[in-house]
Amino acid sequence: MPIFRILLYLLLVAGAWFFRASYIGWLGPYLFAAAILLPLVMLLVSLPSMMGLQIALLAPERVMRGGKANLTVDFSNARILPVHSVTVHLEIRNRYTGDRTRQNYIFRNLENSRCEIPLSTACCGQLECTLLRYECRDLLGLFSIRRRGCAEALCTVMPQAVEAAAPVNFEAALSAATILKPKYGGGFAEEHDLRSYRPGDTANSIHWKLSSKTDKLIVKEALTPENCDVFLVLEQPGTHDEGLAVLRWLSAELFLREEPHIIAADSLYPAGDESEADAALVSLLSHPMRPPCSFDRRRARCVFRVCGSEVLVE
Repeated sequence: MPIFRILLYLLLVAGAWFFRASYIGWLGPYLFAAAILLPLVMLLVSLPSMMGLQIALLAPERVMRGGKANLTVDFSNARILPVHSVTVHLEIRNRYTGDRTRQNYIFRNLENSRCEIPLSTACCGQLECTLLRYECRDLLGLFSIRRRGCAEALCTVMPQAVEAAAPVNFEAALSAATILKPKYGGGFAEEHDLRSYRPGDTANSIHWKLSSKTDKLIVKEALTPENCDVFLVLEQPGTHDEGLAVLRWLSAELFLREEPHIIAADSLYPAGDESEADAALVSLLSHPMRPPCSFDRRRARCVFRVCGSEVLVE
């Protein structure tokens, strides 16, 4: 209980007692009794609002690094009387960096209202905002009820797209020769090869027109690209998340060239458009940084390795 309010109440009781001692009429005892019972009466009046208060947390789904973001604390109360004051205990944890802060906020005279708390967007990562507990006080502010919080909100701080420190020759990297291999199960393909018939080949695969001109059967074999994928490998995020910023720029540049790609970080994230690339970054920022996973190098037409602000092309 706050010391200042207790002292004020004690002064009120002392004044009522002196009034009773100095006043001979009937009002003195009733006034003194009212001063004694006042905290209990105010607690009983405030209790429905204190027990009925509900708190929810709202936050933007995504925000750019360095941008403005607010955590909204939504109070709802179905009772008539407002709660005198609420002390909210919040924990904000960055799932990517592991940084954790705990803060207390005091709100007064709440009915149905919303209050905004600024969020720090200086570092990339997914901010997990959790309501640990909250304390509701009666109208006099002498008694409080502590309740456990169950609200949570997530906000992902996305990196800004920043160009690599050195120029990247996309044309040379993406012009690598495509290696073709026989298509498993046969069927239609844009590329094909001609070879001699082997036992087991289907009649549909025989090139009858060409076979009629030779003394042996010629088969039209369907081919598929073996190294058709473009990989973006995040090897080092950098001390100030430079790697994440360069990774996003690199992904946007490939989309401008109509090149879908695969982001290789803690897992493989296929990115066919910008929404899928953003979803991959959200998943990447939702847990601590891990070493890049392995992938089949034979599938890669080219590989962009991001090391901080540098990009290495293979």
